[in-house]
Order: sequence, then C-alpha cells, then structure tokens
Amino acid sequence: MANVKITTGQYVTIEQKVASVSDRVYAQMLDCLFMWVYLLIVTLIMSFVMSFGYSRNAFTLYIVLLILIAFYHPFFEYFFNGASPGKKILKLKVVHKDGSSPTLGSYLMRWIMFLVECMMLPGIGLICILFNKNCQRLGDMMAGTVVIKTNSHNIYSIDLEHFGFVNNNYVPCYQESAKLSLRQVDVIRNTLMLNNSNRAYYINELSKKVMSFLNIPPLINNNNEMLLRTVLNDYSYYSSRIEI
Repeated sequence: MANVKITTGQYVTIEQKVASVSDRVYAQMLDCLFMWVYLLIVTLIMSFVMSFGYSRNAFTLYIVLLILIAFYHPFFEYFFNGASPGKKILKLKVVHKDGSSPTLGSYLMRWIMFLVECMMLPGIGLICILFNKNCQRLGDMMAGTVVIKTNSHNIYSIDLEHFGFVNNNYVPCYQESAKLSLRQVDVIRNTLMLNNSNRAYYINELSKKVMSFLNIPPLINNNNEMLLRTVLNDYSYYSSRIEI
C-alpha cells in the first residue's frame, strides 16, 4: 500500500497510508448498496402515496428525491469530514494532498469527474488508481485530493531539508528567535531571497525590526544579512526541538 507524505508549515512530515484499490472498490460497493436501499424505500413510499390519488404532487416529489441521490458523494463528504457512509465504514476519508480538509469546490470537482469517468470513460478511474503513485483517480488529480486510511499510524519527523542548517552540533545565538511566528519567518526568508536593487535597503530595515522585536543586539560586524540568516537558523534549531 502506498504512503503519502505531507510537510506542514511547522516543518513536520506526516506520512499516512493511501487507501488501496480494494478499499476504494469495497467502499464504492457499500455506497451503491446504500443508494439502492434509498431508491427502493423512496419508490415504495411514493407508490403507496400515489395509490391514494396524489399522483401529480407525489410524482414531482419522487423526481426530486431521485435527483438528490446524484449528490450522494459530495453531500456526505462535505458535511461528514470527507467520508461517505461506505468510506466511513472502511475507515477512509478524502483529504487535500497537503493534509487539509478539501473545500466544497474540491468535492464538487471530484463528483463531476466521477460522473465523467462513469458515463464517458468507463474503467478509466480504476486504471488511474492502479497506476498512480498516490492511488488517485482523475477526479482526485483535478481536485488535488487523495483518499487515505484514517486508522493508519501517522509517522512524524522533522524534515531537515527545509532548515537552514543540517548540522546536529549547531549552536544557536539568539534564544529569542523561538518566539517568531511562521509568517515572520517567511518574511525574513523572502527578503533574503530578493534579487533587486532595493535588497540591501529592505534587509537593513527588516534587521532593525527583528532586533527590536526580539530585543537582541546587532552582530559585532553589523552584518545585517548575517544577522537575519542567524535568526532563521536559530528559529529552525528551536523548531526542531519540538517534541512530537
């Protein structure tokens, strides 16, 4: 069974098991069973109602109830945290590739592509799941989603590739750097990546704000760029010490 890796904004990698082809097929079979039961119950009730002479209104209601079944998947996935009844039973759920909950637009995209796969390209969804490394069908690819096992054990690890240092013997200079928010860290990182004539000005101005916010002295040689890089490395060092 394939795994999907997600790196969060806190530089923590979450590894979860992707639902297998058999899991997804069984979940779909259960959902089809539930939809068939729904249609059967609705048909029996409407037939009973029509027998009393309310044929016109009952028929209109019957058509509406039949149309509602078409929205089975997006309805349950949106209102029940990414899981239709079939997925819920098999402990599956739909998530974005970054680990976040999909939006209504994502669920609708999956649903629209599901209809396309079923009506226009029979079997293409199954083929995509078999040959895609994240077991995604066309709808998942278009919506940026994956189906995962909710009962799989998550593996958490610090991803040092995202840090400004990889040396375990690193000694931080500014303990205050741990107070920075991710937004502030991104501002520092983006400023250092600037490549224009105003780069030196922005670095100097930002270094003043950083020193004031963290209440730290400048470097002895007044190298503002080095100070910002040191603050970033220190922040990364303290972030990597989070217990998970």
